[in-house]
Amino acid sequence: MQQAISTQDIRAIGMDTYATKASEKTGLLKRFLQWCDRQENDRLLWLGISVLGGIATVLPITLIAVVFLANNSFALWAIACTVNVPVLIVNLAAQPTKIILPVTFFVWFINLLIILYTVAAFFGVVPV
Repeated sequence: MQQAISTQDIRAIGMDTYATKASEKTGLLKRFLQWCDRQENDRLLWLGISVLGGIATVLPITLIAVVFLANNSFALWAIACTVNVPVLIVNLAAQPTKIILPVTFFVWFINLLIILYTVAAFFGVVPV
């Protein structure tokens, strides 16, 4: 008896209709994580974007907002500097893009929240 080794997914054979229905029902988070997994070929690009774009661009913008809009609040400095450390850690640890991208986008979201808070503090909506 002759046997052959195949890399084809056995579950996908003859189940095209099932696969399309299953892909239509996936949630936003699952589609985002699948997209992150597909970005593995552009790993070096995402490393550059997350380090140079995040730590070298977004962090200084956040800290400038803290200095000029929130009366140089030390607590906001500590939060902004601490929250950006995981981006550096996951990139130096050479993690896959399905880990790097969610961490990077989460950190950028936190930086955006800090900037919005400093703008609100500047206009007196929230206390510093």
